[in-house]
Amino acid sequence: MNSQKKLQNISFQSNLLNECQQLKIFGGKPLTGEVKPDGAKNSSLYALIASVYIKEGFMTFDNVPKITDIHMTLETLREIGMQYKFVENSIKIFGTVKHTSVSDEYASKIRSSVAFLGALLSQYGSVSVPLPGGDKIGDRPIDIHVDVIKAFGGTVCFEGGFVKATIDIENIQGQRIYLRYPSVRATINAIFMAVTANGKTEILNAAREPEIVDLITLLSKMGANIQGGGTNRILINGISQLHAASHEIIPDRLEAGALMMCFAMTGGKGSVVGSIPEHNQPLIHLMQSVGIDISIKDEIVFIDASKPKSAFHIETQPYPGLATDLQAICTAFSLTCPEPCSIKDTVFEERFGHVEELRKMGAAIEKQGNKIFISNNTKLSGAKVAGGDIRSVVSLILAALTINDTSYIGGIEHLRRGHTHFIDKLLSLQADIEIL
Repeated sequence: MNSQKKLQNISFQSNLLNECQQLKIFGGKPLTGEVKPDGAKNSSLYALIASVYIKEGFMTFDNVPKITDIHMTLETLREIGMQYKFVENSIKIFGTVKHTSVSDEYASKIRSSVAFLGALLSQYGSVSVPLPGGDKIGDRPIDIHVDVIKAFGGTVCFEGGFVKATIDIENIQGQRIYLRYPSVRATINAIFMAVTANGKTEILNAAREPEIVDLITLLSKMGANIQGGGTNRILINGISQLHAASHEIIPDRLEAGALMMCFAMTGGKGSVVGSIPEHNQPLIHLMQSVGIDISIKDEIVFIDASKPKSAFHIETQPYPGLATDLQAICTAFSLTCPEPCSIKDTVFEERFGHVEELRKMGAAIEKQGNKIFISNNTKLSGAKVAGGDIRSVVSLILAALTINDTSYIGGIEHLRRGHTHFIDKLLSLQADIEIL
């Protein structure tokens, strides 16, 4: 059975989105209602990769979004010898790794595949993985990952688009690791190398993202001894072997942020339920700073965007700053403000593919290096546009929802990589969207 048939048979996408090539959106209507984000894409990917540590039993994961990137990771696990199945709303991973040479059929298409590097190397002593793929948002050097592997005593080389590494697994010693940049995936590779190393590992300048904390929670359930998740200093006492565990994935903060923006940008009123508001505090603060009324009760964020908005000037940062993954929708959001705005992306300098598409809608945006200036002196109109990555497609959809005109949004294959029911959710909020 080919991979496309597998994808359809396990219902990885909503029926509405599965065959969609383009969206027809008539905007200008305030959205209202209640909506809930799916499970976190990135947390799910790292959790699935952690399954390579088990030698018996089942890893059970709940709240995993059935998106293309998850399919790619599951098929990569199957490729190296493990198996998976769906039981009601859970994914169960079982079996053992048979080999550690990962082909580029699936893994080269997603960024998270680089985490197989540390996970497989630390357990089996050798690994070959393709250079990471995913969204085209700028240069992604993996020198930080290589530094981590070398710090633990591994050797690394590059050959034909693959990263190949070897190490003596009997003599992996805990290390003091300093990351020159708080890279999420480099932090994960350091954690993966350390959890079964001999002795103590200290990771300094570690990434603090909620997805890191969620992975540490899972690894702790598997028996790992880890402290400091959510801080820039993680301490790990290595143990000989991890065991299988069950875990529920946290809500996706990026989808939650996009859903909040549905109300904020259209002047609507509604609530986002089932999220962790703390994870989106920078975005919530931004919306409040421009005049949007937001109140929070437990896991519910109430939004009233009926009042006029003011301008803002922001820059993305590693967590707990404003996420680079939210930059594109913040750019679209700026178009609804009455005065000039500016946005600087300090993480990915080339993450501005959406700008040219927004210009087709009439946006007046000037780009200078890793900063853009939005003048807001023109009226937007409907246009035929296409996103080149997950976040740019979402930003174009949100922008179209604000325009009292018809727009056609392409690049939906990228949306399928990160969101299962996003269009269904917009329709539930009374958005005027037609699936073409």
